[in-house]
Amino acid sequence: MNGVFWLAFITFVGATGAFAACSRPEVPACAIARVPFETDLAADNCRKEMLEFRDQMEAFASCLAPTSADDEKAAREAYEDVRVRFNKRARGELE
Repeated sequence: MNGVFWLAFITFVGATGAFAACSRPEVPACAIARVPFETDLAADNCRKEMLEFRDQMEAFASCLAPTSADDEKAAREAYEDVRVRFNKRARGELE
């Protein structure tokens, strides 16, 4: 009985760890705000946040790939949508 408990525990911990590795990153709020950047420094700081977000979304999409090509594609499309919104904001093309 004790061996069964440990096997179940190890399986649970392993599954939890794998799921945690595929955690969707938070979208930088600065990328989707609907007001112009107040300063060039604010725009540059947001650009840096976007680079970090890009890397995190790439890891997230790659993590999803082995189990679902559709989920991987959706993650990549979600990143692209945020990137387009950021670029529009950076150009002053607010929605």
